[in-house]
Amino acid sequence: MIDRRTVSLGILAGAGLPLQADAQTRPPGKIGYLHPVTIASKHVTYRILQQTWQRLGYIDNRDVIARSAEGNPDKLPDLVSALADVGVGVLIPVGAAAVRAAASHTKTIPIVAIDMETDPVQSGLIASYGRPGGNVTGLFLDLPEIAAKWIELLLEAAPGIKRIAFAWQPSTGTAQLEVALAAAQAMNLQTAVVETGPSDDYDAKFASIADATPTGIVQLTFPGLVTSAPQFSEAATRRGMPTITFLRSAAEGGLFLSFGPDQHAYFPRAVELADQILRGAKAGELPIERPTKFELVVNMRTGKSLGLTLPPSILLRADAVIE
Repeated sequence: MIDRRTVSLGILAGAGLPLQADAQTRPPGKIGYLHPVTIASKHVTYRILQQTWQRLGYIDNRDVIARSAEGNPDKLPDLVSALADVGVGVLIPVGAAAVRAAASHTKTIPIVAIDMETDPVQSGLIASYGRPGGNVTGLFLDLPEIAAKWIELLLEAAPGIKRIAFAWQPSTGTAQLEVALAAAQAMNLQTAVVETGPSDDYDAKFASIADATPTGIVQLTFPGLVTSAPQFSEAATRRGMPTITFLRSAAEGGLFLSFGPDQHAYFPRAVELADQILRGAKAGELPIERPTKFELVVNMRTGKSLGLTLPPSILLRADAVIE
Protein backbone atom coordinates (compact mmCIF):
# COMPACT_ATOMS: atom_id res chain seq x y z
CA MET A 1 0.00 0.00 0.00
CA ILE A 2 1.27 3.47 -0.87
CA ASP A 3 0.37 6.10 1.65
CA ARG A 4 -0.06 9.86 1.08
CA ARG A 5 3.42 10.66 2.46
CA THR A 6 5.07 8.26 -0.02
CA VAL A 7 3.21 9.83 -2.94
CA SER A 8 4.15 13.34 -1.79
CA LEU A 9 7.81 12.44 -1.53
CA GLY A 10 7.72 10.88 -4.98
CA ILE A 11 6.22 14.05 -6.45
CA LEU A 12 8.88 16.22 -4.79
CA ALA A 13 11.66 13.99 -6.03
CA GLY A 14 10.20 13.91 -9.51
CA ALA A 15 9.99 17.68 -9.53
CA GLY A 16 13.68 17.92 -8.83
CA LEU A 17 13.21 19.01 -5.21
CA PRO A 18 15.57 17.38 -2.71
CA LEU A 19 14.27 14.83 -0.24
CA GLN A 20 14.89 15.52 3.43
CA ALA A 21 17.70 12.97 3.54
CA ASP A 22 19.50 14.83 0.77
CA ALA A 23 18.49 18.38 1.72
CA GLN A 24 21.86 19.10 3.23
CA THR A 25 24.55 19.04 0.56
CA ARG A 26 27.77 17.28 1.38
CA PRO A 27 30.43 19.65 2.79
CA PRO A 28 33.08 20.79 0.28
CA GLY A 29 36.00 19.10 2.04
CA LYS A 30 37.33 17.39 5.14
CA ILE A 31 38.30 18.91 8.47
CA GLY A 32 41.18 17.42 10.42
CA TYR A 33 40.85 17.91 14.18
CA LEU A 34 43.96 17.43 16.34
CA HIS A 35 44.05 17.48 20.15
CA PRO A 36 47.17 16.77 22.23
CA VAL A 37 45.27 14.86 24.94
CA THR A 38 41.85 13.51 23.99
CA ILE A 39 39.08 13.26 21.42
CA ALA A 40 36.64 11.74 23.89
CA SER A 41 33.11 12.84 23.07
CA LYS A 42 32.58 14.02 26.66
CA HIS A 43 35.54 16.42 26.51
CA VAL A 44 34.21 19.96 26.48
CA THR A 45 36.23 21.27 23.52
CA TYR A 46 35.43 18.26 21.36
CA ARG A 47 31.76 18.36 22.36
CA ILE A 48 31.37 22.06 21.53
CA LEU A 49 33.12 21.71 18.18
CA GLN A 50 31.28 18.50 17.28
CA GLN A 51 27.93 20.19 17.84
CA THR A 52 29.03 22.96 15.50
CA TRP A 53 30.33 20.82 12.65
CA GLN A 54 27.24 18.59 12.84
CA ARG A 55 25.05 21.70 12.65
CA LEU A 56 26.94 22.69 9.49
CA GLY A 57 26.41 19.25 7.93
CA TYR A 58 29.79 17.62 8.60
CA ILE A 59 29.68 13.94 9.53
CA ASP A 60 32.11 12.39 11.99
CA ASN A 61 34.71 10.05 10.48
CA ARG A 62 33.64 11.05 6.97
CA ASP A 63 33.94 14.82 6.81
CA VAL A 64 35.74 15.30 10.13
CA ILE A 65 38.76 13.18 10.97
CA ALA A 66 39.76 13.53 14.63
CA ARG A 67 43.07 12.43 16.12
CA SER A 68 44.64 12.68 19.58
CA ALA A 69 48.24 12.48 20.80
CA GLU A 70 46.93 10.99 24.07
CA GLY A 71 49.12 13.23 26.16
CA ASN A 72 52.34 12.55 24.22
CA PRO A 73 53.33 15.69 22.27
CA ASP A 74 55.98 13.68 20.38
CA LYS A 75 53.14 12.06 18.43
CA LEU A 76 51.82 15.34 17.06
CA PRO A 77 54.00 15.65 13.91
CA ASP A 78 53.08 12.12 12.76
CA LEU A 79 49.41 12.77 13.42
CA VAL A 80 49.54 15.95 11.32
CA SER A 81 51.17 13.98 8.53
CA ALA A 82 48.50 11.28 8.76
CA LEU A 83 45.72 13.87 8.55
CA ALA A 84 47.36 15.43 5.51
CA ASP A 85 47.60 11.96 3.89
CA VAL A 86 43.84 11.40 4.14
CA GLY A 87 43.23 14.64 2.28
CA VAL A 88 41.89 17.04 4.86
CA GLY A 89 41.28 20.50 3.43
CA VAL A 90 41.78 22.36 6.70
CA LEU A 91 43.29 21.55 10.10
CA ILE A 92 41.96 22.53 13.53
CA PRO A 93 44.78 21.92 16.03
CA VAL A 94 44.25 22.68 19.73
CA GLY A 95 47.04 24.16 21.83
CA ALA A 96 50.40 25.69 21.04
CA ALA A 97 52.23 22.37 20.60
CA ALA A 98 49.67 21.04 18.11
CA VAL A 99 49.58 24.36 16.27
CA ARG A 100 53.37 24.37 15.98
CA ALA A 101 53.35 20.79 14.70
CA ALA A 102 50.76 21.66 12.06
CA ALA A 103 52.50 24.87 10.98
CA SER A 104 55.85 23.10 10.74
CA HIS A 105 54.41 20.32 8.59
CA THR A 106 52.54 22.34 5.99
CA LYS A 107 52.50 25.79 4.47
CA THR A 108 49.66 24.90 2.09
CA ILE A 109 46.92 23.23 4.16
CA PRO A 110 44.98 26.00 5.95
CA ILE A 111 45.15 25.91 9.76
CA VAL A 112 42.52 27.24 12.14
CA ALA A 113 44.25 27.28 15.51
CA ILE A 114 42.53 27.07 18.86
CA ASP A 115 45.01 28.65 21.27
CA MET A 116 48.22 29.86 19.66
CA GLU A 117 51.59 30.94 20.85
CA THR A 118 51.21 33.61 23.53
CA ASP A 119 52.62 36.05 20.96
CA PRO A 120 52.06 34.47 17.52
CA VAL A 121 53.36 37.56 15.74
CA GLN A 122 56.65 37.56 17.63
CA SER A 123 57.06 33.83 17.05
CA GLY A 124 56.52 34.26 13.31
CA LEU A 125 53.38 32.14 13.19
CA ILE A 126 51.38 35.03 11.69
CA ALA A 127 52.24 38.40 10.17
CA SER A 128 49.57 40.34 12.05
CA TYR A 129 46.33 39.75 13.91
CA GLY A 130 44.25 41.61 11.33
CA ARG A 131 45.80 39.88 8.32
CA PRO A 132 47.74 36.72 9.28
CA GLY A 133 49.20 36.44 5.79
CA GLY A 134 50.07 32.74 5.59
CA ASN A 135 48.07 29.56 6.07
CA VAL A 136 47.28 30.09 9.77
CA THR A 137 44.34 31.86 11.38
CA GLY A 138 42.12 31.03 14.34
CA LEU A 139 41.36 31.82 17.96
CA PHE A 140 43.84 33.53 20.29
CA LEU A 141 43.12 32.46 23.87
CA ASP A 142 46.05 33.18 26.11
CA LEU A 143 45.52 36.92 26.52
CA PRO A 144 48.44 37.57 28.88
CA GLU A 145 46.81 40.75 30.13
CA ILE A 146 44.27 38.74 32.15
CA ALA A 147 47.06 37.22 34.27
CA ALA A 148 46.79 40.19 36.64
CA LYS A 149 43.02 39.67 36.80
CA TRP A 150 43.48 36.05 37.92
CA ILE A 151 45.78 37.15 40.72
CA GLU A 152 43.47 39.98 41.79
CA LEU A 153 40.51 37.60 41.98
CA LEU A 154 42.47 35.10 44.05
CA LEU A 155 43.56 37.81 46.48
CA GLU A 156 40.00 39.12 46.73
CA ALA A 157 38.60 35.66 47.45
CA ALA A 158 41.44 34.63 49.78
CA PRO A 159 43.05 37.82 51.17
CA GLY A 160 45.70 35.98 53.18
CA ILE A 161 47.61 34.78 50.12
CA LYS A 162 51.27 35.82 50.13
CA ARG A 163 52.56 33.69 47.26
CA ILE A 164 51.29 32.81 43.81
CA ALA A 165 52.35 29.51 42.31
CA PHE A 166 51.97 29.15 38.57
CA ALA A 167 51.15 25.68 37.28
CA TRP A 168 52.82 25.73 33.88
CA GLN A 169 53.20 23.23 31.06
CA PRO A 170 56.52 23.81 29.26
CA SER A 171 55.09 22.83 25.85
CA THR A 172 53.05 26.06 25.88
CA GLY A 173 56.18 28.23 25.81
CA THR A 174 57.44 30.81 28.28
CA ALA A 175 55.75 34.05 27.16
CA GLN A 176 52.53 33.59 29.15
CA LEU A 177 54.48 32.52 32.24
CA GLU A 178 56.79 35.53 32.04
CA VAL A 179 53.87 37.96 31.88
CA ALA A 180 52.13 36.25 34.80
CA LEU A 181 55.29 36.27 36.94
CA ALA A 182 55.78 39.96 36.26
CA ALA A 183 52.17 40.70 37.25
CA ALA A 184 52.57 38.88 40.58
CA GLN A 185 55.89 40.52 41.33
CA ALA A 186 54.40 43.97 40.62
CA MET A 187 51.93 43.21 43.42
CA ASN A 188 54.82 42.40 45.79
CA LEU A 189 53.84 38.74 45.97
CA GLN A 190 56.22 35.83 46.26
CA THR A 191 56.14 33.53 43.25
CA ALA A 192 56.81 29.91 42.42
CA VAL A 193 56.60 27.83 39.24
CA VAL A 194 55.37 24.24 39.22
CA GLU A 195 55.74 22.34 35.95
CA THR A 196 52.61 20.29 35.37
CA GLY A 197 50.97 18.19 32.71
CA PRO A 198 47.56 16.56 32.28
CA SER A 199 48.47 13.25 33.96
CA ASP A 200 50.87 14.30 36.72
CA ASP A 201 50.87 13.34 40.39
CA TYR A 202 49.64 16.76 41.52
CA ASP A 203 49.91 15.95 45.19
CA ALA A 204 53.62 15.34 44.75
CA LYS A 205 53.95 18.47 42.62
CA PHE A 206 52.31 20.69 45.22
CA ALA A 207 54.32 19.13 48.02
CA SER A 208 57.29 21.06 46.64
CA ILE A 209 55.64 24.36 47.63
CA ALA A 210 53.89 23.20 50.79
CA ASP A 211 55.19 25.32 53.66
CA ALA A 212 53.93 28.01 56.00
CA THR A 213 53.46 30.59 53.22
CA PRO A 214 49.78 30.99 52.24
CA THR A 215 49.75 30.13 48.55
CA GLY A 216 47.27 30.44 45.70
CA ILE A 217 47.69 28.56 42.43
CA VAL A 218 47.12 30.00 38.97
CA GLN A 219 46.73 27.21 36.43
CA LEU A 220 48.06 28.66 33.20
CA THR A 221 46.48 27.54 29.96
CA PHE A 222 47.33 24.18 28.49
CA PRO A 223 45.43 21.50 26.55
CA GLY A 224 44.18 18.81 28.88
CA LEU A 225 43.60 21.08 31.88
CA VAL A 226 39.88 20.20 31.88
CA THR A 227 40.49 16.44 31.92
CA SER A 228 42.82 16.81 34.89
CA ALA A 229 40.79 19.42 36.80
CA PRO A 230 39.36 17.06 39.47
CA GLN A 231 42.77 15.64 40.40
CA PHE A 232 44.41 19.06 40.23
CA SER A 233 41.78 20.62 42.46
CA GLU A 234 41.74 17.80 45.01
CA ALA A 235 45.51 17.95 45.45
CA ALA A 236 45.53 21.76 45.81
CA THR A 237 42.54 21.80 48.17
CA ARG A 238 44.09 19.17 50.44
CA ARG A 239 47.00 21.55 50.93
CA GLY A 240 44.75 24.58 51.46
CA MET A 241 45.69 26.27 48.18
CA PRO A 242 42.93 28.19 46.32
CA THR A 243 43.05 27.78 42.54
CA ILE A 244 42.04 29.77 39.48
CA THR A 245 42.23 29.13 35.75
CA PHE A 246 40.63 30.40 32.55
CA LEU A 247 37.96 27.88 31.55
CA ARG A 248 34.55 27.45 33.16
CA SER A 249 34.70 23.70 32.57
CA ALA A 250 37.77 23.49 34.83
CA ALA A 251 35.85 25.22 37.65
CA GLU A 252 33.01 22.80 37.04
CA GLY A 253 35.64 20.07 37.44
CA GLY A 254 36.66 21.36 40.87
CA LEU A 255 38.94 24.37 40.61
CA PHE A 256 37.94 27.19 42.95
CA LEU A 257 37.62 30.01 40.39
CA SER A 258 37.75 30.51 36.66
CA PHE A 259 37.87 33.69 34.65
CA GLY A 260 38.17 33.61 30.91
CA PRO A 261 36.39 33.38 27.58
CA ASP A 262 32.95 31.83 27.29
CA GLN A 263 33.83 28.55 25.56
CA HIS A 264 30.32 27.92 24.23
CA ALA A 265 30.19 31.34 22.59
CA TYR A 266 33.78 31.38 21.32
CA PHE A 267 34.99 27.89 20.37
CA PRO A 268 32.37 27.29 17.63
CA ARG A 269 34.06 30.04 15.63
CA ALA A 270 36.93 27.65 14.85
CA VAL A 271 34.65 25.30 12.95
CA GLU A 272 32.82 28.18 11.30
CA LEU A 273 36.15 29.59 10.09
CA ALA A 274 37.19 26.14 8.83
CA ASP A 275 33.92 25.89 6.91
CA GLN A 276 34.48 29.34 5.35
CA ILE A 277 37.95 28.24 4.23
CA LEU A 278 36.65 25.03 2.66
CA ARG A 279 34.13 27.17 0.77
CA GLY A 280 36.82 29.43 -0.67
CA ALA A 281 38.02 31.90 1.95
CA LYS A 282 41.78 32.25 2.44
CA ALA A 283 43.16 31.62 5.92
CA GLY A 284 45.72 34.40 5.55
CA GLU A 285 42.95 36.94 4.97
CA LEU A 286 40.77 35.93 7.94
CA PRO A 287 41.65 37.98 11.04
CA ILE A 288 42.70 36.24 14.24
CA GLU A 289 39.69 36.28 16.57
CA ARG A 290 39.91 37.18 20.24
CA PRO A 291 37.15 36.49 22.75
CA THR A 292 34.71 39.29 23.47
CA LYS A 293 32.71 37.65 26.26
CA PHE A 294 34.34 36.66 29.55
CA GLU A 295 32.84 34.91 32.54
CA LEU A 296 33.68 34.48 36.21
CA VAL A 297 32.73 31.14 37.75
CA VAL A 298 32.93 30.26 41.45
CA ASN A 299 32.95 26.71 42.81
CA MET A 300 31.40 27.12 46.25
CA ARG A 301 31.96 23.48 47.15
CA THR A 302 35.69 23.95 46.74
CA GLY A 303 35.54 27.27 48.61
CA LYS A 304 33.87 25.59 51.56
CA SER A 305 36.46 22.80 51.54
CA LEU A 306 39.13 25.50 51.74
CA GLY A 307 37.32 27.13 54.66
CA LEU A 308 36.78 30.37 52.72
CA THR A 309 33.87 32.77 53.07
CA LEU A 310 33.53 34.54 49.77
CA PRO A 311 32.99 38.30 49.83
CA PRO A 312 29.82 39.67 48.23
CA SER A 313 31.97 41.51 45.69
CA ILE A 314 32.95 38.15 44.15
CA LEU A 315 29.52 36.55 44.33
CA LEU A 316 27.73 39.53 42.82
CA ARG A 317 30.07 39.56 39.82
CA ALA A 318 30.01 35.80 39.25
CA ASP A 319 28.33 34.60 36.07
CA ALA A 320 27.85 31.18 37.63
CA VAL A 321 28.11 29.77 41.15
CA ILE A 322 28.54 26.04 41.57
CA GLU A 323 26.87 25.02 44.82
